[in-house]
Amino acid sequence: MNSNQLLSSRVEREKVAHDERDVLGENRRLRSKFAHVDCYPSRVRLLAEIAKHVSNLKQKTVLDYGCGLGIDVVRYLNAGAAKVCGIDISEKYIEQAKAQCLVNGYCPDQYDLRVMDAHNLEYEANSFDYVIGRGILHHLDVKVALRSLHRVLKPGGRMLFAEPLADNPLLKLFRLLTPHARTEDERPFTRRQIADLVLPSLWESEISYCGIFEAPVSMATSILMPSKLDNWFLRAADKIEVSFNRLQILSSWNQVILFNLVKK
Repeated sequence: MNSNQLLSSRVEREKVAHDERDVLGENRRLRSKFAHVDCYPSRVRLLAEIAKHVSNLKQKTVLDYGCGLGIDVVRYLNAGAAKVCGIDISEKYIEQAKAQCLVNGYCPDQYDLRVMDAHNLEYEANSFDYVIGRGILHHLDVKVALRSLHRVLKPGGRMLFAEPLADNPLLKLFRLLTPHARTEDERPFTRRQIADLVLPSLWESEISYCGIFEAPVSMATSILMPSKLDNWFLRAADKIEVSFNRLQILSSWNQVILFNLVKK
């Protein structure tokens, strides 16, 4: 197969995984067993960093890249966005996202939700002030996707992507033990990939991390003390993690990276 055929095959596998296997639903069911994983201190701070940028989107155009069920589409509309476009590989998710917008009182002219291959964005150049995604880039051929993203983003526009990392041995083991919550082609980011992707010639970049210690500790506390989110173990892990990430020690061993990229 040539590169285009390989990419098409990959996209088709992702579509089947989401439309037929519902890996998004399986992932959410799995995470629901570990209540602390989505709200340990450093993760809360990382999510607050995203929220800081999207709390006021008045007159801004936004692309929700991998919009899933449309929860964030509604969030961006609530923040005053002039127009929110959303794409996903799953027809089922797009239909649910449209329903989510209607239920929340938004008219179809305020949003545009489509089934689309994220590698090949069907928008004009310089269309968006913001492109935002969570856990989507690692499903893609990232270099191909970033070329398309750079094209549709306005000069000075911002991309925010929260993505999983690959290098932590404990998290790597957990992924191996939970294959049904993942797709065949997804690849969390490694240290080498991060360095290769954030090109200074194209982007002004700010990178944040969370979860090097808190992610595995939060999994344990979710089981041992599920009702105690604010516990000594997570507070201690947070203090150590802050020091490690400040010193940039084993950064790629974190659970999540936040790419905060501004187009030059």
